[in-house]
Amino acid sequence: MPPMTRTIPLQRTARSQKLLLLNDMIPSLILLATGVGTLLSGTNTKLAIANIVSGGLISVFGVREWRGLSKEHHHRIQWYDVVSGCVIMLDAVMMYKPWKGFQPADLYFALSLFLILKGFSVIKPKGIRLLKISEDGFSIRTGPFFGLRMEWKDVENVSMNGTSLVVSTHEGTKKISLRLVENRDEVYQALLSVVKK
Repeated sequence: MPPMTRTIPLQRTARSQKLLLLNDMIPSLILLATGVGTLLSGTNTKLAIANIVSGGLISVFGVREWRGLSKEHHHRIQWYDVVSGCVIMLDAVMMYKPWKGFQPADLYFALSLFLILKGFSVIKPKGIRLLKISEDGFSIRTGPFFGLRMEWKDVENVSMNGTSLVVSTHEGTKKISLRLVENRDEVYQALLSVVKK
């Protein structure tokens, strides 16, 4: 008999976390480069300084988060997101023109609020990067567009093929990649313990 509902969060590999962080840091490097370029051209000193300070601040917190990736503990507050949100909000304030209707600054405000709330763990994406085991079956989502849902009555066996989870059914096999999942062995053993009962 399958166990009652059980949920296992899928932890990202250190490499995957670093790639995501590098991707997030690209805008800060663009801000720095734009600020330095504007400052050298002497066209808009205030904007140049704002870009340099913004890019520098985000880069500093990005490096701080990079160093924290190797630590075992997890901080409830994600300072990189909070600082990025604050910087984007300051940019939005500088861009905002009260006499105009809808403008790009409105989108910046919305993005900054989202990042700040996400950084303080107020907003959490639901149902993503989770393995859910229930009496009827299981579902696993490794990202917004990648997932697998199966009912126990259809599952004959589960196995690992490299870093992919393979589910054998009456109609064939189904696979889902766990390449970016650190605790893939825990996921496999949890499913295997149910299937073998």
